[in-house]
Amino acid sequence: MSAKGSSVIQNGTIVTADRLIPNGLVHMENGWIVGVGEAGSMEVPLGSEVLDAKGAYIAPGFVDIHCHGGGGVWSWEQPYEFALSHLKHGTTAILPTFTYNESREQVRDGLQTILATMESSKPFVEAIVGIHMEGPYINKKYGAITSPIRPVDPQEYGEILRVAGERIKVWTLAPELDGQDVFVTEAAKYHISLSVGHSEATAEQIFRFVPHGLRIGCHCTNASGITPSPSRYGGTREVGVDEAVLVHDDIYAEVIPDREGIHVRPLMLKLIHKTKGTDRVIIITDAMPDAGVDKEDSSDVNWNHLGHLAGSRLTMDKAVRNMMVHAGIGMVDAFRMAALNPAKVIHMEDQMGSIAVGKRANLLLVDEEIRIQQVILQGQTVNF
Repeated sequence: MSAKGSSVIQNGTIVTADRLIPNGLVHMENGWIVGVGEAGSMEVPLGSEVLDAKGAYIAPGFVDIHCHGGGGVWSWEQPYEFALSHLKHGTTAILPTFTYNESREQVRDGLQTILATMESSKPFVEAIVGIHMEGPYINKKYGAITSPIRPVDPQEYGEILRVAGERIKVWTLAPELDGQDVFVTEAAKYHISLSVGHSEATAEQIFRFVPHGLRIGCHCTNASGITPSPSRYGGTREVGVDEAVLVHDDIYAEVIPDREGIHVRPLMLKLIHKTKGTDRVIIITDAMPDAGVDKEDSSDVNWNHLGHLAGSRLTMDKAVRNMMVHAGIGMVDAFRMAALNPAKVIHMEDQMGSIAVGKRANLLLVDEEIRIQQVILQGQTVNF
């Protein structure tokens, strides 16, 4: 299917942001959605190219806002190959994500590589929609590898903001560190969504950054400590980062739903979903380079050389399937968490995240177990 001209997908169940449409039809023109509804509810120009969904679900492409690698490569070193490796698993919008373990020079070079790739004319490069800076200004107590983690440096972040600016969609930080107040004020000028992660900040420290763009709780129940300790009152629990994220209505909760329930226990996924609601949960992969690479070990989890939990091997199709199983959620809710919510948090919901008129034709054909049958990026069929 070509991105140019008029085309339709028919004979499938459309997964919209709030319901399923059986016997649905999606009409596209020049890479954009121009019609959505039941077959027969709209007129399609004669000669339109037709794709038969053959009873599959027609769903929005995944939006992964937290992903470090895939296909055997790091996201900032080979961003194009990285994006293609996840595109085949249904991720039609992705943020190459630094790991907080990179040196100043590696960050500088990586940013230039990502930006140059985004500006290239390579096929399907549109899947890269921005950058996620995870660190380096995080709490040393909660990093898998701590040596490159460094104090907040105005000279460094000033250069990063000048180079990448609004291309940076998410920046993860520890609010409790000295110098963060000035930094978040600068980041707000570029409409960057801030994420609290690798942190032991108090609820008050977190909440005071919400007006400056703090909108995300980074991979909840991972690298945030259990609770401030010692407690002020023996035998009681304080409010930690995860609890603060759960209680604030304006903060989204990221979750990594691996099959084994290691990053987030299945019962905890249910609790997060029950507490935040479908509209404030975001499914991410937190994937490392071996995501999407066939290995004898089928685990979804990645461990570093020290034996510490360090990201995942997930692709979004697997993550969504696991979320549905662990949390007992349906297709519509799953795609809100994996497409629309992340699009909203990076201010791109007007272009992607759901199947609606006026949005990019980033679409998937999947079965009930989220097995990918076809990927369409901006109206063009993706073939590998």
